[in-house]
Amino acid sequence: MVRSARYAESMDSAQISAARMISSGLVGSDALTPAEAVRRLACVQAQALGGALVSVALRTQTRDLAEVRAEIESGSIVRTWTQRGTVHLTTAEDVGWILRLTAPRRWKAEATRRAHFGVDEPLLETAAALVEAAIADRGPLSREDLVASLAPLMTGISEDEEYGRQRHLITNLSMQGLLIQSGFVPGRDELAFALRDPSADAGIDTEAALREWMRRYVLGHGPVTVDDATRWTDLPKTPIRADLASLVDSGDIAAVTIDDVEHVQAPDLEDRLSVWEDAAHALTLLPGFDELILGYKDRSCTLDPGHERAVVPGGNGMFKNTVVEGTRVRGTWKRSPKKSGPRVLVDPFPGETIDAERVDAVASTHPAFV
Repeated sequence: MVRSARYAESMDSAQISAARMISSGLVGSDALTPAEAVRRLACVQAQALGGALVSVALRTQTRDLAEVRAEIESGSIVRTWTQRGTVHLTTAEDVGWILRLTAPRRWKAEATRRAHFGVDEPLLETAAALVEAAIADRGPLSREDLVASLAPLMTGISEDEEYGRQRHLITNLSMQGLLIQSGFVPGRDELAFALRDPSADAGIDTEAALREWMRRYVLGHGPVTVDDATRWTDLPKTPIRADLASLVDSGDIAAVTIDDVEHVQAPDLEDRLSVWEDAAHALTLLPGFDELILGYKDRSCTLDPGHERAVVPGGNGMFKNTVVEGTRVRGTWKRSPKKSGPRVLVDPFPGETIDAERVDAVASTHPAFV
């Protein structure tokens, strides 16, 4: 990739973090609806559903959690296992072509574990028939009811094997594009499993799909490197590198060298950074799996590697909520269990000070609390 002459080589780590906040819509959001916010990011990690809804709301002009829920209820935003074996939010029109990119690789990667639980193609075909019949008869199902529909396939195996078989059947039927999580189970904060409607797919052919996905990833996350994109998609580096180069050549994205490392970003990001950089330094409360933290292989510009253990205790993949100020993560937070007093309990990193009154002021208009 050839670096555009417009970009200076003096951007520091704080500016990279600020630029990423701007790219993702955390700062300077341009009146996005929830579905537009999700589309900008391409996918939003969502194993913690409540946090994912907050991540989307933070990137809309109204910051209204009810609007996010309404778009999920309408089916325009859906959840499934798009990449890295993890559930993400994406849009109903995009999920089909994204799965065509990622599902074959996941199918190969999980072959040994699938075989351990006796999940083969004939079993998947039987499972598909069972869930299709159950959903056709009763409508979208809770996970509990979906699992119940698979009961005929669980005879003669242990409880541990039963759980593993259920999980692999559900995730693989989802990655094959049969199932989707769409709308809420009545009376619960749980997404229902429905049959995916292929007619909602956007008209993007397989050849153009990776290029489009990379375009959205860069515009919604930049500045990023090839390694960031490879880790985020869990796809091979060679085609990703080629598509990023093609996007630079076409002017859809721009290349910039930062600390002798080549990055790519939106062509107008430098201009937006000059407008919104100061705003990016304000205190922000992020849910645990926000894309500002999870969307990169190298997140050191936002989260000091020395503090990662405090955010992901034990390295178990469960991320705590983070307090970001001055574009850096300064500590973690959780909702106070008390009905009176501060809404938020903060745990600053060693050597950091977080103003509790300022945190409470942010919480007063934060979508997680209103």
